[in-house]
Amino acid sequence: MMSFAEIPGVEISPVLLLFIGIAIGVVTGFIGVGGGFMLTPTLIVLGFPGSVAVGTGLAAIAGNSVVATMRHRQLGNVDVRLAALTIIGSLGGVEAGVRLVDWLKGQSLADEVILSVSLLLTAFIAAFTGWETRRAKRHLDEMAAAGERLSRDAVTSQSTQWLQGIRLAPVIYLPRSRVGISMWVLIGIGFVTGVLSGLLGVGGGFIMGPTMVYLVGVPSHITVGSGLLQIVFTAGYGVVRHTMSGNVVIFASFLIILGASLGTQIGSIATRYVSGPAVRLVLSLAVGSAAVGTAFQLTGVLIDRATGFFDAAAKVSLLGGMGVLAVLITVFLVLGVMRQRGRKIASWAESLVVGH
Repeated sequence: MMSFAEIPGVEISPVLLLFIGIAIGVVTGFIGVGGGFMLTPTLIVLGFPGSVAVGTGLAAIAGNSVVATMRHRQLGNVDVRLAALTIIGSLGGVEAGVRLVDWLKGQSLADEVILSVSLLLTAFIAAFTGWETRRAKRHLDEMAAAGERLSRDAVTSQSTQWLQGIRLAPVIYLPRSRVGISMWVLIGIGFVTGVLSGLLGVGGGFIMGPTMVYLVGVPSHITVGSGLLQIVFTAGYGVVRHTMSGNVVIFASFLIILGASLGTQIGSIATRYVSGPAVRLVLSLAVGSAAVGTAFQLTGVLIDRATGFFDAAAKVSLLGGMGVLAVLITVFLVLGVMRQRGRKIASWAESLVVGH
């Protein structure tokens, strides 16, 4: 066990922090999010005060996202122009989010507000992405049954027509993402993502990802890489601001980054062998797991029973969810390699694994 000067009275196993880093890294590399929506509530469950969990989580996310972005850049999944425009808006949003956390800390409301907002967002995103992913998978299953060539990406939402219809100048075209949209829309999305990043200790990818796929119309694989590049800058700025406020446990974040640097390689490579719905399926499961764990922890905090049943249930949901997702992504990778070599794979994975 290890104690930290920044959080006296809290002892955590360094092996556990490394495990968390590996699992977060696999998920991050696969779905293009920083993983903060899972990491922040997990650190709170482990005994970190809410404000310190936010800052420490952001530090780990920033370091992990650098490694993941470099890998996705090699895979051709990064649209630099798309990321740059969202970064412009996100930096101002992060500043607003950090100032809000500092105010909440002064009011002794940080844990309750951070967990409550996290729960609302993760529950909504898990429900929506789960619903859409099932529709997209059915569409791909029908294509496979008809002997048609499977598309690497399939989205059933028609919401892109509304956002792309906002023609506020300048309207730009992004060839790699294959979308034309107002610059101000992307900057606005970046600002909202930045506020959530500074407030919740997330890179913002779990908001940015669904927004880019379902509302902007960016392919899932480009969203993954571009979202990670945006997270590097958003989370990086958030780390600087939270460090100034004394909200970062440096060594804990270092251990998480160390594990994540390995896990990210697995997750990033796995994206080469799956369809878009597979990426969104894992995103839905990850956010859903975080929502359940956050709900247990918030209940414990609100009724002053953070130990016992609610504490154990939160740990099982969050840590167990990370492990299961890491295994699922590894399975996708193995099945993809098998399919590439001409071997038969399980029928349930036929429309999710496309080979390379």
